[in-house]
Amino acid sequence: MSDKIKATVVLFIIFLYMTSFIVWGHEYTSSDIVSIGKVVYHEADNQSELGKRLVIDTILNRVESDWFPNTIEEVLSQPGQYCNPSKYPPKDYYRLVAEELYFRTNSEVLWYRTKRYHKYGVPIIKEGDHYFSGR
Repeated sequence: MSDKIKATVVLFIIFLYMTSFIVWGHEYTSSDIVSIGKVVYHEADNQSELGKRLVIDTILNRVESDWFPNTIEEVLSQPGQYCNPSKYPPKDYYRLVAEELYFRTNSEVLWYRTKRYHKYGVPIIKEGDHYFSGR
């Protein structure tokens, strides 16, 4: 069974049976996956799959960083950082979130923006319209 299929199976088990789970020492809830999916759908729907994964990684990497709050809800609700969308994304977005939880594409990215790299952080990669930076 491929890693992507395993991640998808894990995601469906989470939605069906669990309210929370632990990945790499951090607790996540099915609500966290939905929240991340909604943010990525709003902020990166016009980006490539890699671009979507990198936006997911900025959220997950912040949770694991000492520089940011340590829950998805707190990271997503920081002023001026992420939108608070109400529109639900296609199911593929949840698959991407589940895969990134277990198989992070980039464990360095913490910030992204359009048009240029942030004035803080170290430039890491430009993907599509987004410029990603880290520490």
